[in-house]
Amino acid sequence: MIAKNRLTYFGLFALLLVFNSCYFPHYRSIAESSLYDINFSEGKWFLNHVTVNGKAWNDLSTTTEATLSSCLNDSLYLSYGKKKAAYNVPILTDKNSREQLTFLKATNSVDYVIQVVGSILANDIGGITIKPMKNAEESSASITIQVYDVNKGSLIYSHTTTGSIEVENNRDDVVFGKSAQTILKKCLKKELKTFKKNGGCE
Repeated sequence: MIAKNRLTYFGLFALLLVFNSCYFPHYRSIAESSLYDINFSEGKWFLNHVTVNGKAWNDLSTTTEATLSSCLNDSLYLSYGKKKAAYNVPILTDKNSREQLTFLKATNSVDYVIQVVGSILANDIGGITIKPMKNAEESSASITIQVYDVNKGSLIYSHTTTGSIEVENNRDDVVFGKSAQTILKKCLKKELKTFKKNGGCE
């Protein structure tokens, strides 16, 4: 009986220790433009590759394509495969968007361009960290979904979700956190849910 009680107390102590060492991401979402200018039932939509810090991320692109395919069906066009668009749209920026959108309007190939842009802001913490932390460390990432209206020649939708974990300094115990890559995927999931809702697809 005594041994059983000791085992119970030890289990509770271990659980408390793990919980005290767990760090959970905080997420916040910001709309940079109107959320009501998109309607998935209208027009042809081109989905660009998902980029993170300027580089293509295939797994995030695959996730985005799979999620939006159920909403846009035959109206979704890509840069490859059976749904390949007539014109391969580069990643749009402030510098090239006007020229590219003017060209797309002339070709009458698509009506909207969806762009998913990610950023890893800090990547100090892994899933489990056992090294002492003499300085505060952080994992942080963000995902932005943008929609360009080809006929209007402008950005009509921009929404960002950012997630972060910060661990205070002078921690010598095991830290259970999340990497920036894991936070990035969660940000994408949240953004796609918001995007589908505002496009009229639940």
